[in-house]
Amino acid sequence: MYHSLWNRQAVRELIQRRYDRKLAIRSVGLYLESWRFMPQKPSRKAYELRPEAVRKWLQEDLRPSGHAQSEGAVIHWGS
Repeated sequence: MYHSLWNRQAVRELIQRRYDRKLAIRSVGLYLESWRFMPQKPSRKAYELRPEAVRKWLQEDLRPSGHAQSEGAVIHWGS
């Protein structure tokens, strides 16, 4: 599912608040498309699809450091 800050509904509400004009959601979509404001595909694969990168992150990057380590902090994962 694609999530974005500026979707058709958000733009529609902004136009309504700022200019006191009601536009159909389809019209807003057509305007956004004509202005080339369209969702982009991610340029890289998500970390969830790279098990080795996830494993490195869990083992090396996500560990207590500094004061937390001296206090014996432990990370607990919820299930």
